[in-house]
Amino acid sequence: MQLKDLVTPIRDLTDEELKEKLRSIRHNRTVVRPAAAKKTERAGKKESRAKVSAVDKLLDGLSPEQKAELIKQLGG
Repeated sequence: MQLKDLVTPIRDLTDEELKEKLRSIRHNRTVVRPAAAKKTERAGKKESRAKVSAVDKLLDGLSPEQKAELIKQLGG
């Protein structure tokens, strides 16, 4: 068995087969890569942790009376 026996040349494909090949190529380009998805997920977590720590720093600077007033204003 030869490699050329496994693959049909493009010039011998029907229009429908060509469209299907194009569809599969386009789909393969849009598939989410696990490493890239993981990287964006980690970046999002890192950013949210930074926001939380910034809020914690701001709240640590408030006196207990100011914290109570803030809680009252927030509806808690």
